[in-house]
Amino acid sequence: MHDIVIRNGRIIDGTGAAEFVGDIAIDGDRISAIVREGEGILGEGRREIDASGKLVTPGWIDIHTHMDAQVSWDPYLTPSCYNGVTTVVMGNCGVGFAPVRESDREWLMDLMDAVEDIPATAMSAGITWEWESFPEYLDAIDGKPRVMDIAAQFPHCALRTYVMGPRGAEDVQPTDEELAHMRRLVREGIEAGAVGFSSNRLLAHRTKEGELIPGTLAQYPELEAVAEGIEQGGGGVFQLVGPFERDWVESMALEHDLTITHLTGEGSMQYPNAWKDVLRSAEQATERGVRIFPQVRGRGTTLLMNLEGSIHPYVLNYAYRELVEHLPLAERLEKMREPEVRAQILASEWDLTNDVRNNVSDAEDHPFLVDTTPGNLLPGLLELVTNWPEGVYVLGDPPVYEPEYERSVAAHAERNEMSAAEAFYDLMTQGDGSTLLLVYLEGYSQGNFDYMREMMQHPLTRNGLSDAGAHVAAVSDAHMVSWNLSYWGRDRERGERLPLETIVHKQTGANADMYRLRDRGELVVGKRADVNVIDFERLDTDAPHMVYDLPENAKRFMQRPTGYVATICAGEVVLEDDELTGALPGRLVRGAQGG
Repeated sequence: MHDIVIRNGRIIDGTGAAEFVGDIAIDGDRISAIVREGEGILGEGRREIDASGKLVTPGWIDIHTHMDAQVSWDPYLTPSCYNGVTTVVMGNCGVGFAPVRESDREWLMDLMDAVEDIPATAMSAGITWEWESFPEYLDAIDGKPRVMDIAAQFPHCALRTYVMGPRGAEDVQPTDEELAHMRRLVREGIEAGAVGFSSNRLLAHRTKEGELIPGTLAQYPELEAVAEGIEQGGGGVFQLVGPFERDWVESMALEHDLTITHLTGEGSMQYPNAWKDVLRSAEQATERGVRIFPQVRGRGTTLLMNLEGSIHPYVLNYAYRELVEHLPLAERLEKMREPEVRAQILASEWDLTNDVRNNVSDAEDHPFLVDTTPGNLLPGLLELVTNWPEGVYVLGDPPVYEPEYERSVAAHAERNEMSAAEAFYDLMTQGDGSTLLLVYLEGYSQGNFDYMREMMQHPLTRNGLSDAGAHVAAVSDAHMVSWNLSYWGRDRERGERLPLETIVHKQTGANADMYRLRDRGELVVGKRADVNVIDFERLDTDAPHMVYDLPENAKRFMQRPTGYVATICAGEVVLEDDELTGALPGRLVRGAQGG
């Protein structure tokens, strides 16, 4: 008798092959048998799951998360656990918490707060500092039960800070001795189980003081030392975010047998087709033997705004700060609706104390600076958003992520014969204050997702990029894996959809292959029993709403999907009818898995 038998499911096995109807048997933590309809009958299971008419897929592998802090306090890694995720990769974008000296802990938390919008107050209360070295960090998180598997990458910011001290945050290059130290630490981290190394060259990612984060301007000798450390430790993935010098990064990957993955957006508003050049470059590199995989979302890079979020049009507004910011939301809304208060806020100046544009002579030519000039980018971002009402949309409930012009702030202004500034204010203060405005920072210059469909179909791209655990009060994309399946596979009406087999493959087998996690990602006999059973017709996600459930009651946006009949991790049912069962079979994944 088998432990679990899933019967009569529409099996999409994660390989990219066409779906078929059949049964799957699970024994222990492995898939023990798969029988196609008409080819035989599986024996009974101690537990039987009727999957008639349901999709049966591998558990999702989310390769771009920032669960590095949350693993300390949340065994369920919410909300990823509700979305059929059975493996997450964290330590992305160069930020993380090891190696670290006790004196640098607060600095690394502030850095994570600045870059990934994870409240430092929550991290300070929730992180259990049981380590200094990266191997010690892995041991510490390995000892905690959790609902899914986790894999960690070695973060560049922590490495540079540990080796170079205060100089690590400056635009200086390490000495030969420091390079040797970095090489050794990376090697030890990979040997201990890191699945890769992450580095950040995105000029928009800055400290709270407005300085570039450690490693942004690292030169070739430093990255070469890192690459040598990865190779000496047994190999892995080199994850990059931001612009990078393609020729020498690709040459480095070839020389040291590394896998390269990097984030791929649409490009800037000025160059909306830059993604085509990125994919063409990846194709050329692949032809030379480089193992390189651009990462894509199912939609562009978003920002959510309401009065509870961390970013909205009035966060720098002097009158807003003085008159209403301190009030509970209901009282704040009531006050903001008073004509006198409304007039004061709309007429108020902004706090531009640390505006990056104060430090350049040609600031008028830089509406949203992303060069190396120190300073805060938020004023420029908010000006860009508030001066672009046609590019800001009401998200709605149910949420609409591929909106048309009629949902824009500009259209609201036209319908109500008011200015754009008044339209923003009107929408921000309507109802109970839960109205969310959706801004695409990139990825929507065409007003649709046609380009995204091309990116998602490309054989070299990999899906994931949920940023789960990060940007908690400005973004809500942890449900991306569920949304990709329902929207691209069923709901899209503004253009062509994608085959279910493609969507599933990009979130399972393809991601497992990239990180050489060969024991999972496909429904194949002998591989791990990480499985989703999904009521595809019922699969849906509610609108983001604010909850205060992080340590110290810190806030974050939350979305819960419906439609997961069961999620199985390592042979144990961890989610049943959209609710957690309490099972905690997850473990730390140390390095490449399988043959």
